[in-house]
Amino acid sequence: MSRAVITGVGVVCALGLSSAEFFAALQRGASNIGPIKHLDASSLPVQVAGEVPLLTIDAATLLQRDFAFSTSQQDLLWHAQDCGVFRDRKVGCLLLAAQEAWQMARCGAAEQAASLSIALGLEEAFLEDFAAAMKPASDGVKIDFLADTMPVAAHTRATPQRHSGIRFRSTVDLGARVLAQLFALRGVHAVQASACAGGGLAIAHAAAQIEHGAAEIVMCGGADSMVNALGLAGMARLGAPSPRHTSDACRPFDRRRDGLVIGEGAAVFIVESADRASARGVRPLAHIAGWGRSQDGYHATAPRPDGSAAARAMQQALRQAGVSPAQLGYINAHGTGTPLNDVAESQAICAALGPAGEQVPVSSIKGAVGHLMAAAGALELAACLLPFSHAILPGTAHHQQRDPACAINVIAETPQAANVDTVLSNSFGFGGQNVSILLQRADA
Repeated sequence: MSRAVITGVGVVCALGLSSAEFFAALQRGASNIGPIKHLDASSLPVQVAGEVPLLTIDAATLLQRDFAFSTSQQDLLWHAQDCGVFRDRKVGCLLLAAQEAWQMARCGAAEQAASLSIALGLEEAFLEDFAAAMKPASDGVKIDFLADTMPVAAHTRATPQRHSGIRFRSTVDLGARVLAQLFALRGVHAVQASACAGGGLAIAHAAAQIEHGAAEIVMCGGADSMVNALGLAGMARLGAPSPRHTSDACRPFDRRRDGLVIGEGAAVFIVESADRASARGVRPLAHIAGWGRSQDGYHATAPRPDGSAAARAMQQALRQAGVSPAQLGYINAHGTGTPLNDVAESQAICAALGPAGEQVPVSSIKGAVGHLMAAAGALELAACLLPFSHAILPGTAHHQQRDPACAINVIAETPQAANVDTVLSNSFGFGGQNVSILLQRADA
Protein backbone atom coordinates (compact mmCIF):
# COMPACT_ATOMS: atom_id res chain seq x y z
CA MET A 1 0.00 0.00 0.00
CA SER A 2 1.19 3.52 -0.80
CA ARG A 3 1.94 6.09 1.88
CA ALA A 4 -0.21 9.23 1.52
CA VAL A 5 1.77 12.44 2.03
CA ILE A 6 0.88 16.14 1.91
CA THR A 7 3.01 18.10 -0.55
CA GLY A 8 1.11 21.38 -0.76
CA VAL A 9 -1.27 23.46 1.36
CA GLY A 10 -3.23 26.63 0.71
CA VAL A 11 -5.17 28.64 3.31
CA VAL A 12 -7.66 31.50 3.25
CA CYS A 13 -9.24 32.50 6.56
CA ALA A 14 -9.65 35.34 9.03
CA LEU A 15 -5.95 35.13 9.94
CA GLY A 16 -4.68 35.60 6.40
CA LEU A 17 -4.87 34.91 2.69
CA SER A 18 -2.07 32.34 2.50
CA SER A 19 -0.65 29.51 4.57
CA ALA A 20 2.37 31.69 5.42
CA GLU A 21 0.14 34.43 6.86
CA PHE A 22 -1.93 31.81 8.69
CA PHE A 23 1.09 30.13 10.29
CA ALA A 24 2.65 33.48 11.25
CA ALA A 25 -0.58 34.54 12.98
CA LEU A 26 -0.82 31.25 14.86
CA GLN A 27 2.76 31.68 16.06
CA ARG A 28 1.86 35.12 17.43
CA GLY A 29 -1.25 33.80 19.14
CA ALA A 30 -3.33 36.20 17.06
CA SER A 31 -7.13 36.23 16.78
CA ASN A 32 -9.27 37.99 14.20
CA ILE A 33 -12.85 37.79 15.40
CA GLY A 34 -14.65 41.10 14.98
CA PRO A 35 -17.61 43.05 13.58
CA ILE A 36 -18.81 41.84 10.19
CA LYS A 37 -17.75 44.27 7.47
CA HIS A 38 -18.74 42.95 4.05
CA LEU A 39 -22.47 43.18 4.83
CA ASP A 40 -24.70 45.16 7.17
CA ALA A 41 -25.30 42.84 10.11
CA SER A 42 -26.72 45.49 12.44
CA SER A 43 -30.22 43.97 12.34
CA LEU A 44 -29.03 40.36 12.62
CA PRO A 45 -28.81 38.36 15.86
CA VAL A 46 -25.13 37.62 15.09
CA GLN A 47 -22.85 40.59 14.38
CA VAL A 48 -19.30 39.24 14.78
CA ALA A 49 -17.51 36.58 12.78
CA GLY A 50 -14.18 35.20 11.72
CA GLU A 51 -14.42 37.08 8.44
CA VAL A 52 -11.91 36.72 5.61
CA PRO A 53 -10.23 40.16 5.34
CA LEU A 54 -11.70 40.92 1.91
CA LEU A 55 -14.81 43.04 1.44
CA THR A 56 -15.33 41.60 -2.03
CA ILE A 57 -14.07 38.34 -3.51
CA ASP A 58 -13.96 38.37 -7.29
CA ALA A 59 -11.68 37.61 -10.23
CA ALA A 60 -9.68 40.82 -9.80
CA THR A 61 -9.09 40.08 -6.10
CA LEU A 62 -7.76 36.60 -6.82
CA LEU A 63 -5.52 37.80 -9.63
CA GLN A 64 -3.96 40.45 -7.39
CA ARG A 65 -2.54 37.79 -5.09
CA ASP A 66 1.03 36.48 -5.35
CA PHE A 67 -0.01 33.10 -6.75
CA ALA A 68 0.41 33.22 -10.53
CA PHE A 69 -2.59 32.19 -12.62
CA SER A 70 -2.01 31.20 -16.24
CA THR A 71 -3.69 33.06 -19.10
CA SER A 72 -6.31 30.33 -19.52
CA GLN A 73 -6.98 30.36 -15.77
CA GLN A 74 -7.40 34.14 -15.82
CA ASP A 75 -9.95 33.87 -18.62
CA LEU A 76 -11.86 31.23 -16.68
CA LEU A 77 -11.91 33.40 -13.55
CA TRP A 78 -13.36 36.34 -15.48
CA HIS A 79 -15.95 34.02 -17.03
CA ALA A 80 -16.85 32.70 -13.60
CA GLN A 81 -17.37 36.27 -12.44
CA ASP A 82 -19.67 36.95 -15.41
CA CYS A 83 -21.74 33.96 -14.37
CA GLY A 84 -22.08 35.23 -10.80
CA VAL A 85 -19.95 32.47 -9.28
CA PHE A 86 -18.19 34.83 -6.88
CA ARG A 87 -21.43 35.93 -5.27
CA ASP A 88 -20.72 32.86 -3.16
CA ARG A 89 -17.69 33.88 -1.07
CA LYS A 90 -16.61 30.32 -0.35
CA VAL A 91 -15.90 29.64 -4.04
CA GLY A 92 -13.39 32.48 -4.29
CA CYS A 93 -11.72 31.35 -1.06
CA LEU A 94 -11.53 27.81 -2.43
CA LEU A 95 -9.89 28.83 -5.70
CA LEU A 96 -7.29 31.04 -4.01
CA ALA A 97 -6.35 28.32 -1.50
CA ALA A 98 -6.17 25.72 -4.26
CA GLN A 99 -3.82 27.85 -6.35
CA GLU A 100 -1.43 28.20 -3.41
CA ALA A 101 -1.47 24.46 -2.71
CA TRP A 102 -0.96 23.64 -6.40
CA GLN A 103 2.06 25.90 -6.67
CA MET A 104 3.58 24.84 -3.35
CA ALA A 105 3.44 21.20 -4.48
CA ARG A 106 5.08 22.24 -7.79
CA CYS A 107 2.25 20.71 -9.78
CA GLY A 108 2.13 20.97 -13.55
CA ALA A 109 0.55 19.27 -16.56
CA ALA A 110 1.48 15.79 -15.30
CA GLU A 111 -0.53 16.40 -12.12
CA GLN A 112 -3.73 17.28 -13.99
CA ALA A 113 -4.67 13.60 -13.68
CA ALA A 114 -5.38 14.41 -10.03
CA SER A 115 -8.65 13.39 -8.40
CA LEU A 116 -10.70 15.83 -6.33
CA SER A 117 -12.19 15.39 -2.84
CA ILE A 118 -13.76 18.58 -1.49
CA ALA A 119 -16.23 19.55 1.25
CA LEU A 120 -18.39 22.48 0.20
CA GLY A 121 -20.75 24.37 2.46
CA LEU A 122 -23.66 23.67 4.76
CA GLU A 123 -26.19 25.80 2.88
CA GLU A 124 -26.70 26.90 -0.71
CA ALA A 125 -29.68 29.31 -0.93
CA PHE A 126 -29.44 32.88 0.37
CA LEU A 127 -32.06 35.36 1.50
CA GLU A 128 -30.72 38.01 -0.88
CA ASP A 129 -31.55 35.76 -3.82
CA PHE A 130 -35.14 35.41 -2.66
CA ALA A 131 -35.39 39.12 -1.85
CA ALA A 132 -34.44 40.12 -5.41
CA ALA A 133 -37.42 38.14 -6.70
CA MET A 134 -40.00 39.49 -4.23
CA LYS A 135 -42.74 41.50 -5.96
CA PRO A 136 -45.66 43.41 -4.41
CA ALA A 137 -49.07 41.84 -4.96
CA SER A 138 -52.63 42.80 -4.06
CA ASP A 139 -52.73 40.13 -1.39
CA GLY A 140 -49.21 40.60 -0.08
CA VAL A 141 -45.86 39.69 -1.60
CA LYS A 142 -45.19 36.99 -4.16
CA ILE A 143 -42.07 35.50 -5.70
CA ASP A 144 -41.45 36.25 -9.37
CA PHE A 145 -39.76 33.05 -10.50
CA LEU A 146 -38.77 34.66 -13.82
CA ALA A 147 -36.99 37.57 -12.14
CA ASP A 148 -33.36 38.16 -13.07
CA THR A 149 -31.48 37.86 -9.78
CA MET A 150 -27.99 37.81 -11.33
CA PRO A 151 -26.30 41.21 -11.73
CA VAL A 152 -24.40 42.04 -14.91
CA ALA A 153 -20.62 42.10 -14.43
CA ALA A 154 -19.02 45.54 -14.59
CA HIS A 155 -15.69 44.55 -16.17
CA THR A 156 -14.99 44.38 -19.88
CA ARG A 157 -12.83 41.27 -20.12
CA ALA A 158 -15.71 39.21 -21.51
CA THR A 159 -19.25 39.69 -22.76
CA PRO A 160 -21.59 39.78 -19.75
CA GLN A 161 -24.29 37.14 -19.69
CA ARG A 162 -27.79 37.60 -18.36
CA HIS A 163 -29.81 34.77 -16.88
CA SER A 164 -33.59 34.63 -16.90
CA GLY A 165 -35.18 33.25 -13.77
CA ILE A 166 -34.11 32.82 -10.16
CA ARG A 167 -30.64 31.37 -9.68
CA PHE A 168 -29.42 30.58 -6.21
CA ARG A 169 -25.82 31.61 -5.79
CA SER A 170 -24.49 28.07 -5.58
CA THR A 171 -25.26 24.49 -6.44
CA VAL A 172 -23.77 21.98 -4.03
CA ASP A 173 -20.94 21.08 -6.42
CA LEU A 174 -20.30 24.51 -7.95
CA GLY A 175 -16.94 25.02 -6.24
CA ALA A 176 -15.75 21.56 -7.26
CA ARG A 177 -16.75 22.11 -10.89
CA VAL A 178 -14.99 25.48 -11.11
CA LEU A 179 -11.94 24.03 -9.37
CA ALA A 180 -11.78 21.11 -11.80
CA GLN A 181 -12.01 23.49 -14.76
CA LEU A 182 -9.42 25.89 -13.35
CA PHE A 183 -6.79 23.16 -13.02
CA ALA A 184 -8.07 20.89 -15.83
CA LEU A 185 -8.32 17.99 -13.39
CA ARG A 186 -9.17 14.69 -15.05
CA GLY A 187 -9.45 12.39 -12.03
CA VAL A 188 -12.55 11.26 -10.19
CA HIS A 189 -14.40 14.03 -8.34
CA ALA A 190 -16.08 13.60 -4.95
CA VAL A 191 -17.99 16.23 -2.96
CA GLN A 192 -18.45 15.68 0.77
CA ALA A 193 -21.72 16.74 2.40
CA SER A 194 -20.91 15.78 5.98
CA ALA A 195 -21.55 19.04 7.83
CA CYS A 196 -18.71 20.16 10.11
CA ALA A 197 -16.85 16.88 9.61
CA GLY A 198 -16.80 17.38 5.83
CA GLY A 199 -13.33 18.89 5.48
CA GLY A 200 -11.71 16.14 7.52
CA LEU A 201 -13.64 13.40 5.72
CA ALA A 202 -12.58 14.82 2.34
CA ILE A 203 -8.93 14.51 3.36
CA ALA A 204 -9.41 11.02 4.80
CA HIS A 205 -11.08 9.99 1.54
CA ALA A 206 -8.13 11.38 -0.42
CA ALA A 207 -5.62 9.48 1.71
CA ALA A 208 -7.62 6.26 1.33
CA GLN A 209 -7.54 6.66 -2.46
CA ILE A 210 -3.76 7.02 -2.35
CA GLU A 211 -3.22 4.09 0.00
CA HIS A 212 -5.38 1.71 -2.02
CA GLY A 213 -3.98 2.73 -5.39
CA ALA A 214 -7.21 4.32 -6.65
CA ALA A 215 -5.30 7.58 -7.27
CA GLU A 216 -1.71 8.76 -7.19
CA ILE A 217 -2.49 12.40 -6.45
CA VAL A 218 -5.58 14.15 -5.06
CA MET A 219 -6.54 17.79 -4.47
CA CYS A 220 -8.62 17.83 -1.29
CA GLY A 221 -9.90 20.09 1.47
CA GLY A 222 -12.91 22.26 2.17
CA ALA A 223 -14.44 25.71 1.79
CA ASP A 224 -17.39 27.40 3.43
CA SER A 225 -18.89 30.77 4.24
CA MET A 226 -22.01 31.23 6.32
CA VAL A 227 -21.26 34.90 6.94
CA ASN A 228 -24.50 35.95 5.25
CA ALA A 229 -28.01 36.76 6.44
CA LEU A 230 -29.40 33.25 6.12
CA GLY A 231 -26.35 31.52 7.61
CA LEU A 232 -26.02 33.89 10.58
CA ALA A 233 -29.73 33.94 11.39
CA GLY A 234 -30.09 30.19 10.89
CA MET A 235 -27.27 29.34 13.27
CA ALA A 236 -28.67 31.83 15.79
CA ARG A 237 -32.01 30.03 15.58
CA LEU A 238 -30.21 26.84 16.59
CA GLY A 239 -28.73 28.66 19.59
CA ALA A 240 -25.17 27.75 18.61
CA PRO A 241 -23.42 31.17 18.42
CA SER A 242 -22.31 33.11 21.46
CA PRO A 243 -24.81 35.86 22.32
CA ARG A 244 -21.94 38.33 22.83
CA HIS A 245 -20.87 40.66 19.97
CA THR A 246 -17.26 40.80 21.15
CA SER A 247 -13.86 39.73 19.82
CA ASP A 248 -13.59 37.05 22.54
CA ALA A 249 -17.05 35.64 21.90
CA CYS A 250 -15.66 32.13 21.31
CA ARG A 251 -13.78 30.70 24.30
CA PRO A 252 -13.02 26.99 23.66
CA PHE A 253 -12.80 24.83 26.80
CA ASP A 254 -13.03 27.94 29.01
CA ARG A 255 -15.35 27.81 32.01
CA ARG A 256 -17.11 30.97 30.74
CA ARG A 257 -17.79 29.68 27.20
CA ASP A 258 -21.29 30.29 25.85
CA GLY A 259 -21.20 29.51 22.14
CA LEU A 260 -19.30 29.47 18.88
CA VAL A 261 -18.43 32.18 16.37
CA ILE A 262 -19.08 31.63 12.67
CA GLY A 263 -16.07 31.84 10.38
CA GLU A 264 -15.38 31.53 6.66
CA GLY A 265 -12.56 30.48 4.36
CA ALA A 266 -10.89 27.46 2.81
CA ALA A 267 -7.96 25.09 3.16
CA VAL A 268 -6.78 22.91 0.29
CA PHE A 269 -4.11 20.21 0.20
CA ILE A 270 -2.26 18.29 -2.47
CA VAL A 271 -2.04 14.70 -1.26
CA GLU A 272 -0.05 12.15 -3.23
CA SER A 273 1.79 8.88 -2.88
CA ALA A 274 5.20 9.15 -1.23
CA ASP A 275 6.75 7.41 -4.25
CA ARG A 276 5.31 9.97 -6.65
CA ALA A 277 6.46 12.88 -4.49
CA SER A 278 9.95 11.37 -4.30
CA ALA A 279 10.10 10.87 -8.06
CA ARG A 280 9.10 14.52 -8.57
CA GLY A 281 11.71 15.69 -6.08
CA VAL A 282 9.05 17.27 -3.82
CA ARG A 283 9.61 17.15 -0.07
CA PRO A 284 6.42 16.17 1.84
CA LEU A 285 5.05 18.42 4.57
CA ALA A 286 3.59 15.48 6.52
CA HIS A 287 2.49 11.87 6.27
CA ILE A 288 -1.23 11.07 6.71
CA ALA A 289 -0.65 8.01 8.82
CA GLY A 290 -4.15 7.16 10.03
CA TRP A 291 -7.76 8.19 10.24
CA GLY A 292 -10.93 7.04 11.91
CA ARG A 293 -14.62 7.67 11.38
CA SER A 294 -17.68 7.07 13.56
CA GLN A 295 -21.31 8.04 14.01
CA ASP A 296 -22.94 9.19 17.26
CA GLY A 297 -26.42 7.98 16.35
CA TYR A 298 -27.71 10.37 18.99
CA HIS A 299 -29.07 13.79 17.90
CA ALA A 300 -29.32 16.06 14.87
CA THR A 301 -27.15 18.80 16.35
CA ALA A 302 -25.98 17.85 19.88
CA PRO A 303 -23.00 15.53 20.43
CA ARG A 304 -23.30 12.25 22.32
CA PRO A 305 -22.64 13.49 25.90
CA ASP A 306 -20.15 10.79 26.90
CA GLY A 307 -18.10 11.23 23.71
CA SER A 308 -17.94 7.46 23.19
CA ALA A 309 -18.43 7.56 19.41
CA ALA A 310 -15.87 10.34 18.96
CA ALA A 311 -13.45 8.29 21.06
CA ARG A 312 -13.82 5.39 18.60
CA ALA A 313 -12.76 7.64 15.71
CA MET A 314 -9.60 8.66 17.59
CA GLN A 315 -8.81 5.05 18.50
CA GLN A 316 -9.23 3.96 14.89
CA ALA A 317 -6.80 6.65 13.72
CA LEU A 318 -4.21 5.62 16.31
CA ARG A 319 -4.63 1.94 15.50
CA GLN A 320 -4.30 2.43 11.76
CA ALA A 321 -1.14 4.50 12.25
CA GLY A 322 0.32 2.02 14.72
CA VAL A 323 0.73 4.81 17.29
CA SER A 324 0.17 4.44 21.03
CA PRO A 325 -1.56 7.20 23.04
CA ALA A 326 1.72 7.91 24.82
CA GLN A 327 3.39 8.70 21.47
CA LEU A 328 0.84 11.38 20.56
CA GLY A 329 2.38 14.85 20.80
CA TYR A 330 -0.58 17.16 20.19
CA ILE A 331 -4.33 17.21 19.51
CA ASN A 332 -6.03 19.95 17.52
CA ALA A 333 -9.51 19.71 18.97
CA HIS A 334 -12.84 20.38 17.32
CA GLY A 335 -13.29 22.72 20.32
CA THR A 336 -16.27 24.83 19.27
CA GLY A 337 -16.62 26.80 22.51
CA THR A 338 -20.16 25.56 23.07
CA PRO A 339 -21.11 24.20 26.52
CA LEU A 340 -22.00 20.71 25.28
CA ASN A 341 -19.33 20.07 22.64
CA ASP A 342 -16.26 20.87 24.71
CA VAL A 343 -17.24 18.61 27.59
CA ALA A 344 -18.14 15.74 25.25
CA GLU A 345 -14.86 16.08 23.36
CA SER A 346 -12.86 16.21 26.60
CA GLN A 347 -14.48 12.97 27.71
CA ALA A 348 -13.82 11.44 24.28
CA ILE A 349 -10.11 12.33 24.46
CA CYS A 350 -9.75 10.79 27.93
CA ALA A 351 -11.69 7.67 26.90
CA ALA A 352 -9.64 7.21 23.72
CA LEU A 353 -6.21 7.84 25.24
CA GLY A 354 -6.57 6.56 28.79
CA PRO A 355 -4.05 8.12 31.21
CA ALA A 356 -2.41 10.02 28.31
CA GLY A 357 -5.70 11.86 27.76
CA GLU A 358 -4.97 14.24 30.61
CA GLN A 359 -1.37 14.80 29.53
CA VAL A 360 -1.23 15.37 25.76
CA PRO A 361 -1.40 19.09 24.82
CA VAL A 362 -4.74 20.11 23.28
CA SER A 363 -5.84 23.35 21.63
CA SER A 364 -8.59 24.75 19.43
CA ILE A 365 -8.11 27.53 16.86
CA LYS A 366 -11.82 28.36 16.60
CA GLY A 367 -11.45 31.24 19.05
CA ALA A 368 -9.06 32.85 16.55
CA VAL A 369 -10.74 32.11 13.19
CA GLY A 370 -14.29 31.08 14.04
CA HIS A 371 -16.02 27.86 13.08
CA LEU A 372 -15.57 27.30 9.35
CA MET A 373 -18.32 24.67 9.29
CA ALA A 374 -17.68 22.35 6.33
CA ALA A 375 -14.13 23.72 6.01
CA ALA A 376 -13.29 23.54 9.73
CA GLY A 377 -11.56 20.15 9.58
CA ALA A 378 -9.45 21.16 6.60
CA LEU A 379 -8.26 24.44 8.15
CA GLU A 380 -7.52 22.75 11.47
CA LEU A 381 -5.50 20.02 9.75
CA ALA A 382 -3.47 22.84 8.17
CA ALA A 383 -2.83 24.16 11.69
CA CYS A 384 -1.47 20.71 12.57
CA LEU A 385 1.42 21.30 10.14
CA LEU A 386 2.73 24.14 12.32
CA PRO A 387 4.43 21.86 14.87
CA PHE A 388 6.36 20.13 12.08
CA SER A 389 7.49 23.28 10.32
CA HIS A 390 8.00 25.66 13.25
CA ALA A 391 8.07 23.49 16.42
CA ILE A 392 5.11 25.48 17.77
CA LEU A 393 1.78 24.19 19.10
CA PRO A 394 -1.07 26.68 18.45
CA GLY A 395 -2.73 28.27 21.45
CA THR A 396 -6.43 28.48 22.30
CA ALA A 397 -7.53 32.09 21.88
CA HIS A 398 -9.50 33.53 24.81
CA HIS A 399 -9.01 30.43 27.00
CA GLN A 400 -8.32 31.92 30.43
CA GLN A 401 -10.30 29.96 33.02
CA ARG A 402 -9.96 26.20 33.20
CA ASP A 403 -13.22 24.23 33.30
CA PRO A 404 -13.07 21.31 35.77
CA ALA A 405 -15.51 19.47 33.50
CA CYS A 406 -12.86 19.46 30.74
CA ALA A 407 -10.13 17.31 32.28
CA ILE A 408 -7.62 17.72 29.45
CA ASN A 409 -4.33 19.60 29.05
CA VAL A 410 -5.53 22.72 27.20
CA ILE A 411 -2.89 25.08 25.79
CA ALA A 412 -4.08 28.55 26.78
CA GLU A 413 -3.72 31.71 24.71
CA THR A 414 0.06 31.61 24.35
CA PRO A 415 1.40 29.15 21.75
CA GLN A 416 3.67 26.47 23.16
CA ALA A 417 7.11 25.51 21.84
CA ALA A 418 7.43 21.77 21.31
CA ASN A 419 9.10 19.21 19.06
CA VAL A 420 6.55 16.52 18.23
CA ASP A 421 6.39 13.80 15.60
CA THR A 422 2.70 12.87 15.76
CA VAL A 423 -0.45 15.04 15.89
CA LEU A 424 -4.18 14.32 15.77
CA SER A 425 -6.96 16.49 14.37
CA ASN A 426 -10.61 16.04 15.45
CA SER A 427 -13.69 17.14 13.49
CA PHE A 428 -17.22 16.46 14.68
CA GLY A 429 -20.29 17.44 12.65
CA PHE A 430 -24.04 17.86 12.94
CA GLY A 431 -25.80 14.53 12.77
CA GLY A 432 -23.07 12.93 14.90
CA GLN A 433 -20.49 12.56 12.14
CA ASN A 434 -16.97 12.21 13.54
CA VAL A 435 -13.52 12.00 11.93
CA SER A 436 -10.01 12.01 13.39
CA ILE A 437 -6.87 12.29 11.25
CA LEU A 438 -3.38 11.46 12.46
CA LEU A 439 -0.38 13.15 10.89
CA GLN A 440 3.25 12.23 11.33
CA ARG A 441 6.37 14.20 10.57
CA ALA A 442 7.30 13.24 7.01
CA ASP A 443 10.71 11.86 7.97
CA ALA A 444 9.54 10.12 11.14
